Amino acid sequence: MFEVEVTTRIPGWYWQTTVWSWWLILQMFTAMLGIVGNSLVIIILFNRRELSRSTDTLIGALAAADLFASLFMIPLPMPLTVPSSVLGQVYCKVVFPSMFLWVSFNTSIFTLTAIAVERYIAVAYPIHFKHFVTRKKVIVVIVANWILGFMVTSFEFKVAKVDKSLNHCAPAFPSKGVQMMIGTFLFLMLFVIPALLSLTMQAMTAHALHRQSLVFGKRVDNGEGRSNPSAKHLVARRRVLQMLFIVVLVFILCWAPSQCAFFVFNLGLVPDSYLFSPLNKALIVLSFGNSCANPIIYTVRYPEFRAAIGELFSSKKGKARAPLFSEKTEGKFVSSAEIIDP
Repeated sequence: MFEVEVTTRIPGWYWQTTVWSWWLILQMFTAMLGIVGNSLVIIILFNRRELSRSTDTLIGALAAADLFASLFMIPLPMPLTVPSSVLGQVYCKVVFPSMFLWVSFNTSIFTLTAIAVERYIAVAYPIHFKHFVTRKKVIVVIVANWILGFMVTSFEFKVAKVDKSLNHCAPAFPSKGVQMMIGTFLFLMLFVIPALLSLTMQAMTAHALHRQSLVFGKRVDNGEGRSNPSAKHLVARRRVLQMLFIVVLVFILCWAPSQCAFFVFNLGLVPDSYLFSPLNKALIVLSFGNSCANPIIYTVRYPEFRAAIGELFSSKKGKARAPLFSEKTEGKFVSSAEIIDP
């Protein structure tokens, strides 16, 4: 570890020496990786904005939320004392609990759930998809996710405050029962419901794809080749679905340990010292890793994304001719939502 002295002349504020422990170093590395990776996703999708479909827009929104999370993830100096002033109260309610960081995380979680729902509608109800999922409705969902992400975290305004006896920030729940209620609510809203809903949508989408593949299998047996455009669409859909399933699985693996631990902490089943323990730091860093994981998954699992990266840095840049997360059949680029179930 190494130390960096931070000084200030603001009356009543005394800043501690920043100790770059292993978890802060990992947090900074994760932040930098998330900034680079998600910026790359946004740039690629922005270059294809005229051709974008709902999936592209939602994945771009997911990358934007993860980008903001990565930016707010950069470690800041921590004060030893905080004055009981308006500025001190604002610091304890906004900066100290990393409110903007958690709003971004919440929005990312809700957007990932929206993508799973959108994919199910596209596959199971392709005829009605254009009516159900319009560009305007997608924008409304993205804005609503940010508003909901803020509302879920807004309890910090009431709970976090300056402890006048010790002159530092501390949570002050009205009672243990209120803390248990808030902890349960957060556990359900930010992990249980999104994880179950995403997995359910993934399973239902896979089932719908399987039914469609059986239909095309019969057509092949009847002499129709696999060059059939709809059959190719199924292959492309399945590839996107597999990639998104990995995204959901990584989300669960990254967030399950810290969410479960924080839940049992709010229930009073673990001591208060857990909040300052190395175990808690490790679980939080693991959760933060989810913000930089998706671009890596796209690169490894999606050839079209790798090709888009190559085109972005190539000296011979051609004009993009298709949405990134759509399918191509017989020279015509068609959104997966445009396929009609036979």
